[in-house]
Amino acid sequence: MANRTTDYLIIGNSAAGVTAAEYLRARDEEGSILVVSREPHAVYGRPLISYLLEGKTTEEGMGFKDVDFYERNAIDTLLGPSFEVVALRASEHEAELANGDVVSYGKCLVATGSVPFTPPIKGLEGKENVHTFLSLDDGLGVWHAALAATERAHAEERKSRAVVIGGGLIGLKAAEALSHHVDDVVVLELAPRILPAVLDDQGAAVLLDLLDKRGISCLTGTSADELRGAGDKADSLLLTSGEELPCDLVVAAVGVRPNSQLAVDAGAEQGRGLVCGTDLQTSLPDVYAAGDVTQVTDLLDGSRHPLALWPNAMRQGKAAGLHMAGADDAEPYLGSFAVNAVDFFDISLLTAGVINPPEEGGYDVRTVAEGSVYAKFVTKDDRLVGYILLNRPANAGIYTALIEQRVPLSSLTGDLFADAPLNLDFPADVRWARLHKCYPADRDARGWKEQV
Repeated sequence: MANRTTDYLIIGNSAAGVTAAEYLRARDEEGSILVVSREPHAVYGRPLISYLLEGKTTEEGMGFKDVDFYERNAIDTLLGPSFEVVALRASEHEAELANGDVVSYGKCLVATGSVPFTPPIKGLEGKENVHTFLSLDDGLGVWHAALAATERAHAEERKSRAVVIGGGLIGLKAAEALSHHVDDVVVLELAPRILPAVLDDQGAAVLLDLLDKRGISCLTGTSADELRGAGDKADSLLLTSGEELPCDLVVAAVGVRPNSQLAVDAGAEQGRGLVCGTDLQTSLPDVYAAGDVTQVTDLLDGSRHPLALWPNAMRQGKAAGLHMAGADDAEPYLGSFAVNAVDFFDISLLTAGVINPPEEGGYDVRTVAEGSVYAKFVTKDDRLVGYILLNRPANAGIYTALIEQRVPLSSLTGDLFADAPLNLDFPADVRWARLHKCYPADRDARGWKEQV
């Protein structure tokens, strides 16, 4: 028997879930909305976790919405471990919480995000100085552990060392944050280059050198076979190279996977994430999904995979909310492609689309490299389909627009690879669409014509 009833149940309180709640309320002023999450915090910007550790922001400054957001939008919340949804009974339209309560719902959104992937390394689990770096509480735990480790090490008249297992985006941001609180940071990446999913060999080599100059040592082609140490702490790692590396704390950041088990246990179809229709409804009745938990169709190469990126979570959250509300302006979600924007210290990195094309795919590649600047452009059939911009951030949004809108490169003037095109270099119809993409769909019928 249900303890509580709601029209819309949203499981997850991050980008996808909160965006869905916002659009639900905008289209349904009367329906009840309940957001539940294992995390006790109001919605915050996960990409800002490393900035918190570096002193660039505060916990209050990490808020993704203003403090009155939930109350102003009449959104009820149940936040904390006792409110985690532990079972979803789709046929009964019920969700069971960790405290034993049952919520009856009309429609449900699964927006449970990602969970860290734990590599099969002997001794990794169960050590109190081994951390992950995915949530705010994870970040605070790493921060406090790093300060304590350095205090102990200095009392013993030695340097403190943190080891990060994983040289992807999360691992390198964790390494940057740690560098402000420990003396040595070592990153282990089993792949032959750092950031294997978002860089090529040449760009990774440039970034590796830049990080080394800023005190972060990256060992590629290397991981840990075992964590060693008496009791509940690891004090060294046995590397795949056979070397033993002393450590004070370890951050496991090998990667993430969709946190989809709740929905899968309820019977939802799973591919490389939850399988959804263009309305983002899963195979379960009245159960939708959005964000990292879903399988996304790549609009550039047709592949299907998770896309654990904040902007995509927001786009899916909006689409799911509109479809759940039955809004007339709900558009089908057809897919997306990866766009990354990140900085390490004073190093900027932007990537999008296809960056490591297959040799037989009919792609053309152009690179521009000079010192600490590296740029790569991938084209196919007179279209830009991917780019890497390392320490060259100017007009990256224009390159992304060229990919999104499939602009024929032959229609542009000048050398767009040497210098990003200005908006006026676009053909008139593309320029009009870019400038007014947030305007009503019937803008032409309203007489909003471009004057040329």
